[in-house]
Amino acid sequence: MKQSITFLAVLILSLLVLAATGPGMAQAQSPVRAEVDRTDLTTGETLDLTVTVEGASLMGAPQPTLPPLDGLRIVGSSSSSQISIINGAVTSQAVYVYRLQPYQTGDLVIGPISVVLDGQTYSTQPITVHVSQGSGAPSSSASPAAPSARPPAAAPDELSGQDFYVEAEVDNLRPYVGQQVVYTFRFYHAVNLWDQPQYEAPSFQGFWNEQQADQQDYQVQAAGRLYRVAEIRTILFPSVVGPLTIEPARLTIPGGFFSTGATLQSRPIELEVRPLPPDAPPGFNGAVGQFTITATLDSSQGKVNEPLTWRVTLSGRGNLTAAPDPVWPVLPGWRDFESQATLDTQVVNGQMTGQRVYERLLVPSAPGDFTLPALEYTYFDPELEQYQTVRTEPLSVSIAAGDGGSQAVPQPRSAAGQGQVEQLATDIRHLKPVPEELGQVGQPLTASALYWVAWAFPLFGAAGYLVWQRRQRYWENNVGLVRSSQARKKARRALARARRGGQDAYSAAGQILNAYLADKLDQPVAGLTHQALADLLAERGVSADLRERVEVLLTSADLGRYAPGADSPGHAAGLLQETGLLIDALEKVL
Repeated sequence: MKQSITFLAVLILSLLVLAATGPGMAQAQSPVRAEVDRTDLTTGETLDLTVTVEGASLMGAPQPTLPPLDGLRIVGSSSSSQISIINGAVTSQAVYVYRLQPYQTGDLVIGPISVVLDGQTYSTQPITVHVSQGSGAPSSSASPAAPSARPPAAAPDELSGQDFYVEAEVDNLRPYVGQQVVYTFRFYHAVNLWDQPQYEAPSFQGFWNEQQADQQDYQVQAAGRLYRVAEIRTILFPSVVGPLTIEPARLTIPGGFFSTGATLQSRPIELEVRPLPPDAPPGFNGAVGQFTITATLDSSQGKVNEPLTWRVTLSGRGNLTAAPDPVWPVLPGWRDFESQATLDTQVVNGQMTGQRVYERLLVPSAPGDFTLPALEYTYFDPELEQYQTVRTEPLSVSIAAGDGGSQAVPQPRSAAGQGQVEQLATDIRHLKPVPEELGQVGQPLTASALYWVAWAFPLFGAAGYLVWQRRQRYWENNVGLVRSSQARKKARRALARARRGGQDAYSAAGQILNAYLADKLDQPVAGLTHQALADLLAERGVSADLRERVEVLLTSADLGRYAPGADSPGHAAGLLQETGLLIDALEKVL
């Protein structure tokens, strides 16, 4: 009896101890833990957030759901897993590491991180980190983007938990003709890819396409999933006025052993390209952007018939590839020799910038003090919506007389003045006398035609390869010439699409003709007045009859687009045909 009472007392005491320590043990054995490698850092540093998930089996378990990370952005992530078997018991562990970069100062809180295991939700405790201002990093009021990166875009509303998603957008739906437009394509994926997807960009018909290898990778949280985002940006410059459509971009995702491939495409984008204001100054030739122009001489002094280098630099933001050249003045008393301009462009903070450098050799033909006049350059600023004119400073140069002497060029003596060639000595003597007759046994190898063909074949092959290489370099260095040579082919394809697709004849005719002329003349023409376009065509040798046909077709296209009913339906039906005939006629001249 006494033993039974003692056993019952020990059992009750054990149950009380288990009840008191149970919650603490449950909390200590939570299957989800979160920790950071540091709690005090600056805006120029990063921290690692590690989430550890443990359980008997983690097969099919979802990834951790991160809370909104206010003041922090994810710049990288990794994951690993392991399985251990101890005394027959199987334990799985998954570790997720997120690299975070702060863009605000102060005390930042990483909220609870949740994971669903076996139908039950487990959450971690909040973590607080203190961020102070670092050297060279943005302040708390600055944009979340680091100095060398763009701020990650917010997740779209259509991203509702699917594995893959693509979208495309532009930063300006109503640009001026010639104004920069940034086209952005984004690919969201929440699962690992078996192979690299294939991106097919739109054709960008009606745009100057400055394709840039400008890709950024980052992560966003949406619909309870962590998405990796690949963002590709393309710089565009519209070359025609009116409505323009950017076709859908396509992305092909290859399949794997356990997954099937997929093909995604973005939505088409509709733009309305505005013409430039009609009050253009006389010196305007179609440049759009923000530009500056400077000029220097390699020396302020020179001599007659000794060349000087006049270096003019056009720099700024805009389409420098298609920007027109400055108007060079007539310099009495000087001979000038033009050299090919050098172009250097790059993308800075999402803007196409760069410079074009011209070097002209100036040779003075008379002594004296001269002043090279200022060069003016007129452009349209789309941000100010005004025409602007910049100019260089006049350059003074003093030219002295030449040496005054001339070096006689030695002339060859005539045959009559040449002396006889005399044999002074014989220093080579024959070992044996030459026989009276020399014979040859058989036909020599060099007398065979195949011998010379065998020698000539590698020579011709090497010469052909060199010609092909030179031709390739020539096309790469002459982008405008390539665009001009393909202008007619592009126009014919656009006309065929317009006829098949049943597009508005007036809108299609005007856009196709303007795009053809822009490619052929290597500069935008849609922003020019009809008179300015006629003058430009006259400079290229286009006859008055063809210039009149161009003006009539563009006028008819404008009337049909903006004043319906002002033209006959029969004329509209034949307008595309007239466009093709006019392009064929212009091709023979331009």
